[in-house]
Amino acid sequence: MAEGNGEAVSNETELLEPKEEQMDEDEVPLSDPSSLPNAGGGDVVDEATASSSPREPIVHTEDFQKLIDYGLNEKVADKLDEIYVKGKLAHADLDERALDALKEFQVDGALAVLKQFLDSNLEHVSNKSAYLCGVMKTYRQKSKMPPTATAATTPTNPSVKGPDEEKIKLILERTGYTLDVTTGQRKYGGPPPGCDNSSQPGSGCEVFVGKIPKDLYEDELIPLFEKCGKIWDLRLMMDPMTGQNRGYAFITYCDRNGAMEAVKQLV
Repeated sequence: MAEGNGEAVSNETELLEPKEEQMDEDEVPLSDPSSLPNAGGGDVVDEATASSSPREPIVHTEDFQKLIDYGLNEKVADKLDEIYVKGKLAHADLDERALDALKEFQVDGALAVLKQFLDSNLEHVSNKSAYLCGVMKTYRQKSKMPPTATAATTPTNPSVKGPDEEKIKLILERTGYTLDVTTGQRKYGGPPPGCDNSSQPGSGCEVFVGKIPKDLYEDELIPLFEKCGKIWDLRLMMDPMTGQNRGYAFITYCDRNGAMEAVKQLV
């Protein structure tokens, strides 16, 4: 006990009475709702709530149910219907052969095939069902190859140029010919405008052209070979494993004179 001026002051009492702690200016009591993030700025949604938020509904075409009824896996039907929505394929373009082949694939394989089809340039593809079958055939071939061989067939240089579509478009407009692309070849003409298959050239009108650079296409080949004579058709053979040409083509002229002149130019 300490005594002073007749009043007793207890040190024990002084220790028991809690001192009011001074709060830093940056600290705010947790009970204060204004301290919570996004205070006054809308609802606060935690991660669990955000992850369970409903996603935007998937837009399907009226043909989606036809794919399900045909027996396609729902994920595969979703991807195929996405291609329908983007306008790169219509349900009427597919025949039963293509749909049956697609059903035979595992889901992952079917999705990979459809992605490759979606990424393909289909501008000059007249038979899209056959083209899809070609993509599936190529996928099966690659899946059976050892990893090292598969890597060898995949283009290592993504900058390898394809055909100049603008130049090809101008050639087609100028000549009136058609260009039909499959996974195995690119066929220009056959027959030319104003002709039919009954007037198809006879023997001695076809020329084999080899050692063609793998990145050369109709935009450069046609102006070169039409100088020799009127072309009936030009078939540039393609390698579906790499997407590049195989290095050779067959050119049929409307008469033997054009073919003979082409041979002279090639020698």
